[in-house]
Amino acid sequence: ISIFENNYEIKGVCTMQVVFEETWEDTLSDQQKQAFIHQYKTKKPVHKGFTASPILMKRKRDGGFVATVFLQNNRSSLLSIREVTATVLNEQEEVIAQDKFVLTLDVPPYTATPWSFVLSPDNVQSVDEPSDSWRLLVK
Repeated sequence: ISIFENNYEIKGVCTMQVVFEETWEDTLSDQQKQAFIHQYKTKKPVHKGFTASPILMKRKRDGGFVATVFLQNNRSSLLSIREVTATVLNEQEEVIAQDKFVLTLDVPPYTATPWSFVLSPDNVQSVDEPSDSWRLLVK
């Protein structure tokens, strides 16, 4: 994980940074990284220990679903993500899609890392188009 130049205050005490996992770091252009950083700055700060803040949710042509989020670690310790269940919820809190993922991702303290969860068509329970009020629950 590399930390890209971006700091801002949350609660006036800790400095938050956007970090990119190695694959993202190697793949994204500086312009794309800056776009993620800009988008993160415009989000309402969340003060929970861990949260997944939506960036983009879209349906794939094959009927699958992609949920790109900021995995935000607001704790003072490293967050190691190994096995998670990602659940896409609509505005009525109904499950739209759900799948289990095995990751090797470490999110440093007080950072946000962009990440995409790709759910296969077999794990999508709705044909509804995503709206801005949909969210991703990561447990």
